[in-house]
Amino acid sequence: MKKNYLFLVSIVLLITAACGGNQKDEVIDMNDITPQAKHKEPIVKAEEKASDYGFNRTVADSIGLKVMEIDSVEEPFFVDRFSPRSQTKVYLQLKEDKILFCQWTFKDSVKTKNAFYNWIDCYGEKCKSIHFGQNVNFQKDNFRLFMNETSITYISSPLKLSTKDWQAYLKSVSGMEEWKLIIEQSTRGRAKWMRFFDDKLEELTPQK
Repeated sequence: MKKNYLFLVSIVLLITAACGGNQKDEVIDMNDITPQAKHKEPIVKAEEKASDYGFNRTVADSIGLKVMEIDSVEEPFFVDRFSPRSQTKVYLQLKEDKILFCQWTFKDSVKTKNAFYNWIDCYGEKCKSIHFGQNVNFQKDNFRLFMNETSITYISSPLKLSTKDWQAYLKSVSGMEEWKLIIEQSTRGRAKWMRFFDDKLEELTPQK
């Protein structure tokens, strides 16, 4: 009886082993047992929406600039050669025309001045040499240039440009208020150079 029992147990074990040998390991898909999060659009904060390529559209609206579209400027500028820490170069498309807005920031005042003086020494496509304070026409279009210890901001357009409005923009965006130098020039006009003396903006004596 005992032998028969052992014989039956052996047969059962053999059958079980044979069946197990024919089975493949089952691969479990973790997606089947883990709850899947539904896809959500990334949350964009209001301040991020207001910024396009480093330009703050919301602040621009506050000074009356109704910017319809902002495009990044890919072509190189002379100032790019002087290793700025950061730069913003964009075209602001308005209903009437567009405005070129460029801003470069540098490590210190030495690098800022070096970039500026080299730029005016070879200005524009014709590499026009311009002396500091010179009463000269830089270019055909209107432009404004703001320079402080560590940045140069250049704004150019066939449209009229308000120095006061752009000062307000820069102050609101980055706290820039007093400038080492401001240059403004109207279409086909001559440049006016201004600096702060005793907290007042004064025009430099024009040089011929």
